[in-house]
Amino acid sequence: MLHFNLLLNRVGCCILISDEFFPRLRSGYNEEDIILPTAYFYAALAAGIAAVVVFLVLRVKYGGLKGLYSKAIASFVFLLTALSAAAVNPGHEVYAGLIVFGLVLGLSGDIWLDLKWIYEKNMEKFLNAGFIAFMIGHVFYIGAIYKFAGNWSVLTAVLPIIISVVVAMGNVIVSEKLLKLKFGKFRTIVGVYTFFLFMTFAVSAVAMLNNSFAKQWILMSAGGILFILSDAVLSNMYFKEGGNTKPNVIINHTLYYAAQFVIASSVLFIK
Repeated sequence: MLHFNLLLNRVGCCILISDEFFPRLRSGYNEEDIILPTAYFYAALAAGIAAVVVFLVLRVKYGGLKGLYSKAIASFVFLLTALSAAAVNPGHEVYAGLIVFGLVLGLSGDIWLDLKWIYEKNMEKFLNAGFIAFMIGHVFYIGAIYKFAGNWSVLTAVLPIIISVVVAMGNVIVSEKLLKLKFGKFRTIVGVYTFFLFMTFAVSAVAMLNNSFAKQWILMSAGGILFILSDAVLSNMYFKEGGNTKPNVIINHTLYYAAQFVIASSVLFIK
């Protein structure tokens, strides 16, 4: 495999870049064409980590508007990560666009869900808005995978749907009966959202198996798992008495942001 040692003068370090990862180097582009976008991608990831840490400190210590503003900034950075990945790996605008739209909806969902803690009188409206935003965001992720993974058969295309229906129905029943969660009037929307949440992982996993463990589908599968774990913690925070603890806040958001940044990074490897 051909590798290039590129000196990044602006960041003062050397990075090793493989032509397998960055198609522009195989397509007649000069090395200089990729140095700056690559630096932006890694800078976005670093900024994302820093922004999430700042958000968690402000959210746990102060909450309120400080938590909301810092959360919006942290979420905006995962958009920048996807856009910088698209700059490094051009020619895949449709896939990048679908992922970016999903991330935008994630950002809006983040804002809706945090507003419910600030304006408790409208908690139901904000929670429903958050569910809907994230649900549509998962639709964009699922659409991107179905469109670009390839190698689909009727069985492999339908199997994730069947599994996700079973998981969604089972999740509501198990959560209420065994875990003592109280969904109440949100029972239906929780079930529907769980379907789309699990679909993101299920479709990614099938795409990964169908395409020789291609890096982009490994990342999407990992992002799907992290999203599921994050929302499992979030369900305890929202629907279980005494579940909204500081440790749960930290665990939930750490898993969530890891999921979104991993999904954003899949743009770097799409072929």
